[in-house]
Formats: sequence, structure tokens, C-alpha cells
Amino acid sequence: MNRPIAVLFAVAACHHGAPASPGDTEGGSDRIKYDLVTAQPAKPHWTDDIPARIVFDETRTSRIGAPLGGRVSAVTVELGDRVRAGAPLVTIISGDLAELRTARDKARVDREAAQQNLDRIAALVAAGSLPGKELLAARQEFAEAEVALASAEQKLVSLRVASGGDTTFTLTAPRDGVIVDKHVAVGQQVSPDSGAVLAIADLAGVWLVADLLEDAVDHLHPGSAAEIRLDGADRSLAGTVEQVSAIVDPDRRTVPVRIKLANPTGALRPGALARVRFLDDDAAALAVPAEAVLSDGARSYVYVVTGGAARRRDVIAGPRSARVVAIRAGLAAGDRVVARGAVLLDNQLSLEDRASAPWSAP
Repeated sequence: MNRPIAVLFAVAACHHGAPASPGDTEGGSDRIKYDLVTAQPAKPHWTDDIPARIVFDETRTSRIGAPLGGRVSAVTVELGDRVRAGAPLVTIISGDLAELRTARDKARVDREAAQQNLDRIAALVAAGSLPGKELLAARQEFAEAEVALASAEQKLVSLRVASGGDTTFTLTAPRDGVIVDKHVAVGQQVSPDSGAVLAIADLAGVWLVADLLEDAVDHLHPGSAAEIRLDGADRSLAGTVEQVSAIVDPDRRTVPVRIKLANPTGALRPGALARVRFLDDDAAALAVPAEAVLSDGARSYVYVVTGGAARRRDVIAGPRSARVVAIRAGLAAGDRVVARGAVLLDNQLSLEDRASAPWSAP
């Protein structure tokens, strides 16, 4: 216990008007220069800048895949090209297409045969040469043939491709926009299981996405104000939060926060880097200097002075802003915490001392 007592003595002396510069010693004891501050309600303030990126708006994006298996024979677009609805994109040679057309043609033949058989049976029944139940069976056969033909034709229509012959079809643009994603080349084998080979986006609106740590999004909600600055730009953009993700990104271990931005001139290009800051207007938060908030890697904490002693207290801290940190939980308004000198104090007290022997404060 000798070490903590020496530290306490130095701290008490500082508080009573005899501060010593860091590193000064007296009687073999280190002397710590520190300040006590009072936790007060935080005022609305902007957070520090956070890295962000421009991405295309998924609600304005169409992803295009191959509806049938085959080999790519031509690709007429490149990443970044502007296209009009109906423009040819990728041509594919497919044996599956020939099978569908063969099935449709067979269904047409079967329908014609069923129609002829129905007409023949109807005439015989009318002449009394066949019983009426034969006409019912012929009508059922004809109805089934019509259903089979409709199904075969619908399979071809549902492909939504431009025909290029019995074994060739072309994927076309479903909308006006820009090619923002491309995973296809001539000679490549594609199938419905290959996923999207192209993506077309309308860039009249884009998203700005920032990845924040979990403890930095507690104060954010749809409608929170944001200020965006693009790298290399001399002016900022105003925006509002559209979504705070309900899940953590499994790769980045962060929470994506999304802002929707109008982009009528196309100046905001997907892939561009930016910085964003958010307005923190959490009325329940308390403000303390950033130097008062420490971390052991698992949790944040401060040293709170109560009843003439200072003890470690775990807190939930928000993002830092201009050397101030908003405390979401763990402190009450009016609590006094150690600010300058907190790091030195933390370093000199052992884990055992922090738990069982708090230092005396005046």
C-alpha cells in the first residue's frame, strides 16, 4: 500500500494549491498534477469527422443476371457507361433457349391436334355415333393442351430478353442509368445460379455510408442532422440520417449509418471518399473532457470523486467531439471526475489498489 499512499499525498497537495509539474518528485514520491471537473448536461454539438464513402442507392438499382445457362458471346457495355432502357448489354448462346422454344412448338402442335380431335368427336356425338362422355374427354384433352401451350409461351416471355435466333438471346437494360457493377466477359459460362452479372443504377440519388462503432450510434436516429464534406471539395453538404443499421457488419464489426443525398448533376460519384459529422442532441447525455475517459480495451471508465475518495466507475461513452465526450450512462449530473492526471493516476494504481484501496481526495 505504500505506492498508493504516496500518490494520494501528491494529489492532495495539488488540489490544495501546490501543483507540481509532471515528473517532479518530493521525498521520493511522484507528484501528479490533475484537475477535477463536474459532469454537466451536454449541449447539442457536432461529433468529430468520420470517414465515409459514396455508394449507389440500392432502391434505384437493377441487378441483371442470366435467366438461362449458356456462354457469353458479346458484351457491349463497360463499367461507368450510361445506358438507355432497352439497350443491348450481353449476348448469350444457350442450348436451354432452344429447348424452351422446342417445348413451345410441341405444345402448339399438341393443341392443334387436340382441337381437331375435339371437332371430330363433337361431330360424331351430334350424329349419335358416339356417347356424350367421349365429348367430355375430348374437351378435357383440349383444355390441357391449351394450358401446356400457355405455360410454354409464358416461360419464354418471362425471360425478358431480346431474341437473336433459336439459340441466342440478349440481356437488355431494364432502365436508364449507369453501369455500376460488372462481372461478365466474353466466353464466360453463366447460369441463373451465377448471380447478377451487371448492375444499372440511377445516380440522380446516392447514399453516403459511414461505419461507426457500436457505442457511437446510440444518439443517432433517422432524421439526425449530418454535415458532409467530400475529399477535395471546398464546400459541405447538409443531410439527414435515413437509416442506422439494426445489425453489425460482420466483416467490419461496425454499424453502417446511411444518408440519402440528391445528385441531380451527377457530381457525387459512387466510390468517392468523404467525411461526415453528426449533430449529437442527446438531452440525457453528460459532458466530460475526453482526457477523463479511459479504457481497458473492454469498457470505458472514469475516476469519480465521492465522499473524499476517488473510485473507478464504468461508463457508456459516446463519440469524441472537440476534446469532449458525451457520457450516455454511468454518471449523474454533478458528479466530480478526474480530468487532467487521470491517465497518470490510472497507470500508478495497480488493479488490486483500484478495487480495494481508493486514494483520498480533499
